[in-house]
Amino acid sequence: MKPPRVFSLVTLLALGAPLAAQDPHFGLGLSLSVPTGALRSNDYPPAGGVTSPANESYDSTLGGQFTVSFPMDRKTALRLDIYGESSNGTNSAPGYQSYDLQHRLFSIGGEMQVFPGLGDAMRHRGGYLVGGLSLDLERFLSNVGNPYYYEVSTNRTRLGGLVGAGYSFRPYGGWRSNIEVAFHKTLSNTDAGSDAATGAPGTPAADFLRFTYGIVC
Repeated sequence: MKPPRVFSLVTLLALGAPLAAQDPHFGLGLSLSVPTGALRSNDYPPAGGVTSPANESYDSTLGGQFTVSFPMDRKTALRLDIYGESSNGTNSAPGYQSYDLQHRLFSIGGEMQVFPGLGDAMRHRGGYLVGGLSLDLERFLSNVGNPYYYEVSTNRTRLGGLVGAGYSFRPYGGWRSNIEVAFHKTLSNTDAGSDAATGAPGTPAADFLRFTYGIVC
């Protein structure tokens, strides 16, 4: 899917919410992001002047989340989800010097929240399920022989998807504490190709588990 189409789709989901709902709930959260799949570890065959297979891996990291939840009725809400993180990684190949990697992600998502059972979307209270799409702006960086400067970078604009579940506790004053567990998956341009000869980093799918604790008002 081309970036302009991705942007239009996510914008429709995210910005359409204010037109259809009232009394939004604002949230801030701190997330632990745990990479999965190729983002956690990915092997590359020998290429160019590198005659050994290489492995790239990224570490768990902390991220920040800002949300605006627009209740549609007692059981459903539309949510704008803005999320960002930066994770460090390593590229290593037997017989060659390892070098550092960095993956930066800024995501704008539009999601549906469903509050089953005793959950209440109007008050943002109780358990809920969440799912939707996001526009992911990513940058992969690597350094080659210089630990203070990332010499090579690759940008990606991709479509992402998110599914998860959360719980908002009873309010303390005007605030509610909130926990959420969600899985983010890259849905487009998932080729992880890299250029080992120049030190260009691979661009694996940004698949990760996101554990978030925050507040909602």
